[in-house]
Amino acid sequence: MNRLGIAGALWLVAAGLAIAMTIIFRTDLAQIVVTTAVGVVAAVLGLLLIARPSPLVLSASNVVAVVWLVLYAVLTVQQAGEVEAWTTDVLLLAIGAAAGLATYRAAANAKVGSPIS
Repeated sequence: MNRLGIAGALWLVAAGLAIAMTIIFRTDLAQIVVTTAVGVVAAVLGLLLIARPSPLVLSASNVVAVVWLVLYAVLTVQQAGEVEAWTTDVLLLAIGAAAGLATYRAAANAKVGSPIS
């Protein structure tokens, strides 16, 4: 599997876990709406990175990675007193960071002459 395929798979894992954790554990309506929406966007990006990578999808993935990191960092701080919630948010932050980094590295390699794949 190429780097974009790995990035796409990581986004799909992150999205699946984020949406599952939201459905199972979150009770705050604002958190439910925001984490579900970001999870859906991450899932779509994951599918696009695997099926139809393009420069636009790479850029979108980088933007979503930054949004993902900020979102889960804020949730981590907000829920610092709840160990289970805190660790879940840190895990999701790490998976999103890995997906963003994989996409960023694939984009950097594409800019130096390799085709996007």
